[in-house]
Amino acid sequence: MRGSLLAALFFAGALGLSLTTTACRGGKETNKPGECGGRCGDGTKCQDGQCVVDYLAVCRPDDYDPDGGDEDNTQMRPPIDTWGQCQEDASDLPPFKPVDDSHVPQYDPNKARTLSMDIGDEQLAEDTINAHMRDVEYALNECFSRAACYNNGVFPSGTIEFVFRLEGSGQVESVKVTAPEEFNIFSAIQCARKAVYDHKFPSYDGPGMTISYAVELM
Repeated sequence: MRGSLLAALFFAGALGLSLTTTACRGGKETNKPGECGGRCGDGTKCQDGQCVVDYLAVCRPDDYDPDGGDEDNTQMRPPIDTWGQCQEDASDLPPFKPVDDSHVPQYDPNKARTLSMDIGDEQLAEDTINAHMRDVEYALNECFSRAACYNNGVFPSGTIEFVFRLEGSGQVESVKVTAPEEFNIFSAIQCARKAVYDHKFPSYDGPGMTISYAVELM
């Protein structure tokens, strides 16, 4: 019922670094020499005339190695096969307690940024961010699954989109969530915002990064 995941990432720092990724779905050619003038190398694909990183290259299920990792020693957890399914006995559920996300700042794209001359130009590598976003996916799925338990075992279909600001400390600074009204059940959205905000990314010596991410539940 929840076997399909679509995700997209966009990273933007003061240096203008941008990457776009697609979901782990497998069995798809990622490098076509005839596109983008043949500039796209391994692990990339041509999209809208630009070479972008292909999520398939770093998280294809068939290639998952639980004992392996990338050059930053960041391991990729396996993809989630079932999204938004209750894993608890409804008769044993405690009374519902709303999730408080009031401490999570709202992402504002127009917020003024101050750049320090003491900050380097480093940005997190895309494979490192992909691996950490997989961890975030597990936390998100806990939110959706929990809500489903209180909603007669059902969580709605649709796309939930996140935009958040990541600082060089690895701390998420602010989060914005856009989701269908149907998702607004049993604190699913509040829980999702908190899950993204609470995740700690690796620190890096560079300006903040804006990350856009979307999950489609089908």
